[in-house]
Amino acid sequence: MERRRQTAVYSPGGCGCGLLLLPVIAVSIGVMFALAGLAAAALVLLIAAIGVTIWLCRNREQRRADGKTDVGWVVFLVIAYPLSVSYLVFFVLLIVSTFTGESVTVG
Repeated sequence: MERRRQTAVYSPGGCGCGLLLLPVIAVSIGVMFALAGLAAAALVLLIAAIGVTIWLCRNREQRRADGKTDVGWVVFLVIAYPLSVSYLVFFVLLIVSTFTGESVTVG
């Protein structure tokens, strides 16, 4: 009885774990781009809120003379400032914890 000699099959990555992790890596890159996009949107919202605030302050007397109210703009500002600032703070803390490796908590 003759035994066949089996040769071991080696992949370039060792056990092929790299191939198994490719979907996880792809999803994490997608999540990273999504979070960066949300941070960019929050930054644009913050800039718009600052612009609206400056515009309202400069045109206050003219709008009063025309009989226009600022209720809609004030509602926009009440929503825009907390929404944009809170997400930007979250994003900065996320970046800090990513690069330092330590958990960053507030409060």
